Amino acid sequence: MPAEPLMSRRQAGFTLLEAVVAMTLLVVVGGALLAWLNSGFVTVERMADVQRRLDASRVALAYLEQINPSLQHEGQVHLGPYTLEWTCDALVEARPVVGRHSGAPGPYDAALYRVKVLILEEHADPIELFVELPGFQRTRVAQDAGGDE
Repeated sequence: MPAEPLMSRRQAGFTLLEAVVAMTLLVVVGGALLAWLNSGFVTVERMADVQRRLDASRVALAYLEQINPSLQHEGQVHLGPYTLEWTCDALVEARPVVGRHSGAPGPYDAALYRVKVLILEEHADPIELFVELPGFQRTRVAQDAGGDE
């Protein structure tokens, strides 16, 4: 039986070098895909946080439309899952509201207030808003009953 040369036999399978190259490619491509997926998850978490802040802000603004900063300088209220705390500071001094047709001062004085709102929710960071709202207070008796108050 003649001796066969070692290199003449046909190889059936991977060499160690081919396996290392394949594993390296798998790790590089897999790592890039995992990083891409992670960035997608981070974006989804950020969007959920922004949506939560928007919902809380809408609830707060809807309630704040009903308050009169001249009469309620500070307060706290529970609205569903939210707790609103607010304080008001006058931006301008209160001035008489002038009648539209007569030009005479009406029974109300009005001022502009900066309202600092803190929205609290369980298991979430507090949200701070600043809103400018008008406030009014009755200071005089109306001059004519059918007037332009």
